[in-house]
Amino acid sequence: MRRVSLLAFLSLTLGACGDSGGDTDATASGTNGTTGITLTGPTTDPSTTAGTSDPTTDGTETGSTSDATTDTGGTPCETKDDCPEETDKCEGGFCEFDPNFCGEAEVQNPVLVPPNVMLVLDKSGSMVNPDLFWDDDADDLNNDGFADSDPMMMTPATPRVSRWRSLHQVVVLIGNSFNGTMNLGAQLFPSTDAVAVLGPQACLVNNSPEVPIAPMNANAIIAGIPPEGDQSLAGGTPAEKGITSAVNHLLTVPNPNPDLPDPAPYIIFITDGLANCSTSAMEDAELLDYDQNLVPTVGAALSMGIPTYVVGVDIKDEVDMNGINPFQVLNEAANAGGVPKDDPVEQFYNTVNKAELEAALQAIIGEVLPCLIDLPDGVPPMTKPSLNVSGMDYPEPLPADADCDTEDGWRFTDDTMTQIELCGAACSGYQTLGQLELTFQCIIQG
Repeated sequence: MRRVSLLAFLSLTLGACGDSGGDTDATASGTNGTTGITLTGPTTDPSTTAGTSDPTTDGTETGSTSDATTDTGGTPCETKDDCPEETDKCEGGFCEFDPNFCGEAEVQNPVLVPPNVMLVLDKSGSMVNPDLFWDDDADDLNNDGFADSDPMMMTPATPRVSRWRSLHQVVVLIGNSFNGTMNLGAQLFPSTDAVAVLGPQACLVNNSPEVPIAPMNANAIIAGIPPEGDQSLAGGTPAEKGITSAVNHLLTVPNPNPDLPDPAPYIIFITDGLANCSTSAMEDAELLDYDQNLVPTVGAALSMGIPTYVVGVDIKDEVDMNGINPFQVLNEAANAGGVPKDDPVEQFYNTVNKAELEAALQAIIGEVLPCLIDLPDGVPPMTKPSLNVSGMDYPEPLPADADCDTEDGWRFTDDTMTQIELCGAACSGYQTLGQLELTFQCIIQG
């Protein structure tokens, strides 16, 4: 799983009974900074018990000094606030050492940086071609016009819709859900100026993205791409030009906070067919041919530090009239992009309805925004972690054999206890809001 920085506030309260320890770091996976800890308050050897007098003395020497003491060796008190030492507790009217005191730690957290994610979106004419409308909600897989859930074939299936409608709805969902934890942008191919002709006018792509990368950019993306019901989309599939424009932008987009590490860049490339409109075409007819520059361009982006996730919209695993298999081509593009699926047959994310399209983007975001929290120094002695994620408390870890895909909470990834994995609602809450509070609580000694 690829690790990246997230915008999150990670606050820790730390202490080990009688052990001040060294500096302790806690970072979200993929961050370049470390978390510095400054101990506040005294540290105490638990073998030294303040308020217990040495039998060889007159009973006035204690671990805590004060002008007001009694023959018991303790300072009179009504509450802990009356005690002179932070390590003391008020017990029976006198201050004495609290063996469960573990000190406190104040954490200076770096701001975790959201990644720069460019959506490279296919806006070709096929995305709205009525002959290619698909079963958006997968209620009529056999395409007989009736809902598959009704064996009597009395319930009409929902109408098929354009691929663009589904893609637009998923982009809106993803943009709004992760608006605070990703810097998003959108690049169309072809541009909205493209027309349905055989010639360069079908292959137009803007040199700069329609929606530049920026924080909190969901509304700008929704406004910057055609509406979901737009049936006027037209043009070829100049995917290589779209990738090139996205790469050039990602390489030059300014860091919104120069005091922090540069955001990690990613491309999510979504298409419903073979790339064409090659810049190598010598005549108009060649613009219809498969553009063999696509895969090398994706590979070049990776060499510049920009991985590309590849998502297919109803890609058929079959050879076309020119002997090209788009399924195989997108597998090659996914491998060239450096982040293929772990699947021996399908390396790109192929989808056949809106639910699968949404699931594909959610899976990709799971890699771009991983739910892993590194603890480089492990868990301090005599303490246990407790997490609060987006306002929900998770005081105890899940069992070691818990299914992280179906259960909510957190667990250690291995016995070294140097990394925490968030599961279920804890993971999704962290990905969408970027808020996590980690407390190391003292284990009370009996």
